[in-house]
Amino acid sequence: MPELPEVQTIVNDLQLVLKGKHILSIKVAKPALLRSPRLLFYNKVQGSTIKMVSRRAKLLLFNLSSGYTLLIHLKMTGQLVWQSKQGQLKAGGHSIVGVTKVPNKYTYITINLSDGSKLYYNDVRQFGYFKVVPTAEVKQELSLLGPEPLSVNFRASSLSQQLSRRGRTTIKAALLNQQVIAGLGNIYVDESLYSAKIRPTRRVSSLKEEEVSRLWRSIRQVLTRAVLARGTSFSNYRDAHGRPGGYWSRRLVYGRGGEPCRRCRRPIKRIVTAGRGTHYCPHCQK
Repeated sequence: MPELPEVQTIVNDLQLVLKGKHILSIKVAKPALLRSPRLLFYNKVQGSTIKMVSRRAKLLLFNLSSGYTLLIHLKMTGQLVWQSKQGQLKAGGHSIVGVTKVPNKYTYITINLSDGSKLYYNDVRQFGYFKVVPTAEVKQELSLLGPEPLSVNFRASSLSQQLSRRGRTTIKAALLNQQVIAGLGNIYVDESLYSAKIRPTRRVSSLKEEEVSRLWRSIRQVLTRAVLARGTSFSNYRDAHGRPGGYWSRRLVYGRGGEPCRRCRRPIKRIVTAGRGTHYCPHCQK
């Protein structure tokens, strides 16, 4: 599933080609992907203009002139493909191996735009969803999500407060919880904990104030670097230009089980924590 840096990369790129475009029509071939009543969905999306493309946690948000916001979650295998009138393609999300054309058998939603371009939603496993919410109610709709880690309002004290409610869980499980921090996933939790020199199996209650501050800095630094690198390319993820993310070659611990630690040269260990494959250095992370 794309994490914060990958979704932010898609948002940054789609904003350039979608902002100000008028939605002429929308075709939904798989109604199960809609989490809104069909009539409401069509009424609020068709005929509206895309005012802005933004992000909250791992969700894409299309702010519409109808007074509604379209929420899109790519989940495990979702892909958005923009095609210009001339046929130029920009794809963001999980590319489909062996499939290079749109529409295709995995195309379940098509949005026709005023300049002749189209936005396709493909999803092999159909876990993603589209939902429209009154723009004035978006904040409430997403109120269970934790703070945005790259927001100027997210401080070490914010992280400390969020973690204080989950003292008995492991720090890895806490950081994966979207109610603690929005947008973090398995890759960037492992990377942040490594940078902060904190073992992922530590109980939250065992963390000292200085360690929480160090973790806060690490989370922000890791995510900032990942956004600049246009995300992580693993499996078949691609950004909105169809390019693999550049962070994969820069990762310090995730997916490097058995390889030497970049600090101490001892082997990186892979375990399962919070139900997820977890990578850390037993020597550097305490």
